[in-house]
Amino acid sequence: MVQGLSLNSDSPGSVNGGPNEAMFRSAPMTLVQFYVTIELARDVVCTLGRLGNVHFRDLNSKLTPFQRTFVSELRNIDSQESQLNFLHSIMVKYDTIKSDIFVNLKADLNPLPSSSEMDEIRSKIQTFYDRIKHLDHSFTILDQQKLKLVENRYVLTALSQFHSSSLLGFDDNYGSSGRGGGGDRDDEFNDDNDDVALLNNRNNSLEMGSETVNLSESGFNSISGTIARDKVPLLRKILWRTLRGNLYFHDSPIDEPLSNYNERDAELIDKNAFIIYIHGDFLRTRVRKIIQSLDGIIYDNVGGNEQQRVACMEDLNSKIGDFDNVVASTKNQLIAELMIFQEGYPDFCYIIQREKLIYQTLNKFDEDSTRRCLVGEGWIPVSDLAGIKQTLRHLVRNKSRNNGSGSGSESQESILITDDQNQNQNQSSSGGGLTDDPLFAIDDTDHEISSFEDDDEYGTLIAVVNELATNRTPPTFHRTNKFTAAFQSIIDAYGISTYQEVNPGLATVVTFPFMFAIMFGDLGHGFIVLLGALFLIRNEVKFSSMRNKDEIFEMAFNGRYIILLMGIFSMYTGLIYNDIFSKSMTLFKSGWDWKFPEGYDFNTDGPISITATKKSGTYPIGLDWAWHGAENSLLFTNSYKMKLSILMGFVHMNYSLFFSLVNYRYFKSRVDIIGNFIPGFLFMQSIFGYLCLTIVYKWSVDWLGNNRQPPGLLNMLINMFLSPGKIDVQLFPGQKYIQIFLVLIAAICVPWLLVYKPYTLKRENEKAIQLGYRDLNSLVNHSLQVLEEETAFDLDAELNNDPPDEVDGLNDDFNFPNDIEPLHHNSTSHGDDHDSFNFGDIVIHQVIHTIEFCLNCVSHTASYLRLWALSLAHAQLSSVLWTMTISNAFGVTGKFGIFMTVVLFAMWFSLTVCILVLMEGTSAMLHSLRLHWVEAMSKFFEGEGYAYEPFAFKEIDL
Repeated sequence: MVQGLSLNSDSPGSVNGGPNEAMFRSAPMTLVQFYVTIELARDVVCTLGRLGNVHFRDLNSKLTPFQRTFVSELRNIDSQESQLNFLHSIMVKYDTIKSDIFVNLKADLNPLPSSSEMDEIRSKIQTFYDRIKHLDHSFTILDQQKLKLVENRYVLTALSQFHSSSLLGFDDNYGSSGRGGGGDRDDEFNDDNDDVALLNNRNNSLEMGSETVNLSESGFNSISGTIARDKVPLLRKILWRTLRGNLYFHDSPIDEPLSNYNERDAELIDKNAFIIYIHGDFLRTRVRKIIQSLDGIIYDNVGGNEQQRVACMEDLNSKIGDFDNVVASTKNQLIAELMIFQEGYPDFCYIIQREKLIYQTLNKFDEDSTRRCLVGEGWIPVSDLAGIKQTLRHLVRNKSRNNGSGSGSESQESILITDDQNQNQNQSSSGGGLTDDPLFAIDDTDHEISSFEDDDEYGTLIAVVNELATNRTPPTFHRTNKFTAAFQSIIDAYGISTYQEVNPGLATVVTFPFMFAIMFGDLGHGFIVLLGALFLIRNEVKFSSMRNKDEIFEMAFNGRYIILLMGIFSMYTGLIYNDIFSKSMTLFKSGWDWKFPEGYDFNTDGPISITATKKSGTYPIGLDWAWHGAENSLLFTNSYKMKLSILMGFVHMNYSLFFSLVNYRYFKSRVDIIGNFIPGFLFMQSIFGYLCLTIVYKWSVDWLGNNRQPPGLLNMLINMFLSPGKIDVQLFPGQKYIQIFLVLIAAICVPWLLVYKPYTLKRENEKAIQLGYRDLNSLVNHSLQVLEEETAFDLDAELNNDPPDEVDGLNDDFNFPNDIEPLHHNSTSHGDDHDSFNFGDIVIHQVIHTIEFCLNCVSHTASYLRLWALSLAHAQLSSVLWTMTISNAFGVTGKFGIFMTVVLFAMWFSLTVCILVLMEGTSAMLHSLRLHWVEAMSKFFEGEGYAYEPFAFKEIDL
């Protein structure tokens, strides 16, 4: 969509942007191209990452991550990152991290490691990884072996306890069904009557209660082991179903959790020791398979007689003692290795993360194989460009000196090519001197860009910085500090401002907390909010260094200065409302005089209705305290705050509307000034501006002294359009004619909004076609192209100290094949397909804008009544809370009165903080947010930009 027809050097598309602002309007940005030799690329990107002010463009958007230049380096870094994550999990597993280990981070202050130093770091990480992994594996295996022996001992102990009475009566174990189960009857099997159950066979002399038998010396086969406690009922049921009751099952719980011996999940679980007696090898084989299928463990060394079990117990105790020593020694060695590694872990993590960011950024560069260099592009704030060039100049000089000192000759050279006149300084170095030529070189000889193609220059360290003229829209960047950052984040949460349009964040610093305070006006509650903000600000250094803060707390901490202003403004509006914890303050003498009847006694006569009379003078500040407690207090404050909300909304929307005028003037869009701003401004003033004037006028008239009834403004506004010229109750002389005139203005503004802009653009498009252009857009783009080229020529001539007519034109047309958005530096054309002039689209857009604007004038003004509604709700809720709690303690004396005062005060204060401050405060904040996002910003805010996201190491999250 065409925004305007005028051009000047301050337009957003020009090389020299507007004034260097970054809060009222986004900072001017410039597109910079970097030519860097592969040997120097890593150092250059690291330097730019330390500066943190280059927003790199991805010139390989069409390539997958596996098709890029440095995919092998990133794979190695991913492997090292995986090793560090494993080592961190081992530190957590053995609880060696006692505090924040990143407080000892030093790598962020050290220079970038060289390639050989990085190889040493990788080697150290690999060595620690191998040793710690081996020790952890050995410790795990040894510990599991020890636990298995301990588990074996538990089974042996359970078996010995089971055989402690050599003769067992089956009647005491499982009743008449012939089932065991640790002395518990298994009711779930009551429905299964099996006449062929082996243990019920009288021929085997095992009939319940008739005979006892020594199971250890009988012909039954025993199986002992352990199984997870939650699987015991399942095992019991399966064995019963499978063997049809031909078994004896006994289990006992093990007090100590034991390992499940699963390599994937080596957690400790609760287990039971079981003893199963069956008859026959076939059944024994089936039972073993069932137990193994349920991850049970069978121990065959616990069988035999008592002497064999005693010998086995001694052997197990001896082995467990040996394993205790070995496991303890292995664990001590492992913890010692972890403590040594933990000292360098923060630096290792930071270095690896930094290397990953560097190579991810280098993958955005395009590789120029003919010149053996990398080509990258990035957006930089204009004010930071000189600093970047100077920093890269020092980098190239230092790298060249290091290379020269290492070789003892001048076989390697260092070049920095820029278009900045500040680089032409006369300096000297051991390898040569600097010349006045814009081709900056640390040598006696200047080198052109073509030296990239010379085979003799393969080792040359070269970094080229070239400022480009482009038609692309730069990212939006607003400079903020810790005070304004939170307010700017409120705007960015709704949408990123279009490049160099008016930033709503600056005005939000005042309007957001003030709108909140209108709804939250209470001196006491505002003071509580202020104390909370001061606490966060007082401890901001401590809280800033905290890692993994709670999400809600982090939101409150990041908005601590917003909370500070909300508290201050709430105290101010509370003073205006004369409201502190729902009570009034008698700071000055009242403007009303209460006249009680003669002989009136409040204690005997009780409350009565009286009428106050107005005294001379007015209450100095805010609301007169005499209104508090009056019968018509709510009616008065209701009318007062409702009209105040309308006035506040009108002011808020009008200054937002004037921001659109600022945008139109900055972008030189004359058609929008005449076709959108002027009729829209007149439409709003003729209706709601008139309403606000009548509100102020009605307040200024002494209706009581004139013995007149004030007119209703709402009915007046409705009749102004439904019955023009009809006045029921006159507010001021000549009211009828003024209202007719204002209605005519509002009626004229609607077709003005609809017709002017489409008709003007259509006429200009026809003129452009007559001049030989395709359409109006082609004319505008051609004019921008000429302007940019002239500006670039002047700049190039200034750098080379040549007159403008002797400067060569811009002849470098860089086209990156893997860039989705190919760049043609010498053209400001936006394309032939999607940017052609379409009159139908312009008409539809203008119709939508007109309808939306006219309807929003009504709906948005009414929306500001939420200021009145929430203010009254807050005051009434505060009054009810006071009445229901602490006021009941007044008048009660003695110890009970003290008790009631303490308890009710605690209740009142807790509910005040939780309900009135936190809940009501959050509600008022969200309503204030809506008034800014919808009612105010819709008047001028486009929000079609994208955020400036510079490449910076400070974003590394460890």
